[in-house]
Amino acid sequence: MSSLVRYSFVAVALAVWCLVGLSVEVSAGARTARSDVELVVTVAATGLAGQVQGVADREEQLRVIGKFVTASRFFADNTGYFFVYDTKGVCVAHGSTPALVGRSLIDYEDEKGFPVIRAIVDTGRAGGGFLEYLWDKPDAAGSHEKLGYVMPIPGTDFIIGSGLYLSEITDE
Repeated sequence: MSSLVRYSFVAVALAVWCLVGLSVEVSAGARTARSDVELVVTVAATGLAGQVQGVADREEQLRVIGKFVTASRFFADNTGYFFVYDTKGVCVAHGSTPALVGRSLIDYEDEKGFPVIRAIVDTGRAGGGFLEYLWDKPDAAGSHEKLGYVMPIPGTDFIIGSGLYLSEITDE
């Protein structure tokens, strides 16, 4: 691994660690805001772009991205995690449900018939943004309303995102 890639990984880890600390300080006892989700995804996308820049081998890119996603937890209660899909809808990393990795989910629809992964890919390809959908909550039974924020990892065909369940969001 080149020193540039190692430096980029350290920079991303430090940025996320700072965001976690900021989130704990600012929102101790409070809920997370929409802007927190956008910020943490933006920082991660930018940092990961630096990590995989110049890495021609796709398997090595996937390893770097997977290692980062697996190790990342954020927000005051450590419920924040990342997910990454390629533009074909294949899950390449998932911080909460690693069993999804390697699966094509492009045709997955939530209980209301909303094409979740297709919308994630389309929103990411368009430059990023928020979307609402139903998703299983790791610590609760069944599907819950979720607000996700996704954006492309610059210079790649990967879309990174995170989200909050609507019951956990403040109006900030």
